[in-house]
Amino acid sequence: MNISIITTENKRLYTAAIYHAEDKELKNRIFEIDDIYDLLYKKQSILVIARQYDQYGKEIKFFHGELEKTDIKALYNVNDEVNNKDLTSIMTLSEAAKKWGLSDGSTIRKAIERGKFEQNEIKQAGDVWIITYSAMERVFGSIKNEENAYIIYDDFESVYLTKAYYEFAQLAYLRGSAYDAKAKDLEIKYQYIKDVFIKGLQALRNDQKVIIKKIRTNQIRQIICSEEEYYLYIEVFRCRKNLSSECIDRLLNDLKSFQR
Repeated sequence: MNISIITTENKRLYTAAIYHAEDKELKNRIFEIDDIYDLLYKKQSILVIARQYDQYGKEIKFFHGELEKTDIKALYNVNDEVNNKDLTSIMTLSEAAKKWGLSDGSTIRKAIERGKFEQNEIKQAGDVWIITYSAMERVFGSIKNEENAYIIYDDFESVYLTKAYYEFAQLAYLRGSAYDAKAKDLEIKYQYIKDVFIKGLQALRNDQKVIIKKIRTNQIRQIICSEEEYYLYIEVFRCRKNLSSECIDRLLNDLKSFQR
């Protein structure tokens, strides 16, 4: 069995090698899922070595370190990684209920019991059920009051922001008037980017949601309900190279200092 971990930051560790936190020489790998849960509840932490992916499936820096029980959203066995790729962007049932405006996760549990979901759309991880965005949208449809949500399409990230990232990198090779012209152009683009994210922040502060959608299919890729989630969403750009670290730091500072 291979072990997959979803962290509270929506990063995925797969395949995860698990050890006792004190087993620094990695002599006794733990394979049984029940033993891992038992260790987490008794010792509150485990040592993990794994390839690491962001919530969109892009591989990021290799993970080697300790995880506390509170760092882990879900931990489960995976027989076939190919059939579970959609789980790179997942939620617990309580999170899904909140995002879809349901009273609690019991409505989703009933849908699971009635066989409304496909096998690769849901997973039970210990005592926690996890589910994909696409599954929720297929079974429950659009979220309530979606027309009032602030929509960001994924091509804004993959095209506009990524282009700005590489243009920013070009500054290191420019001098004189060429540098000044490029810096001026990038400042204009930064102000536009900031304006987009400020509008999203204002929506959240008005108790609206920010929805990230796929431009080609109009499907929901992510629903953001809080400022904390919003800032984490922006932080992911750092490892995905959608924006330079300098721009991300500046953007986060500008957003956090933005007054209502």
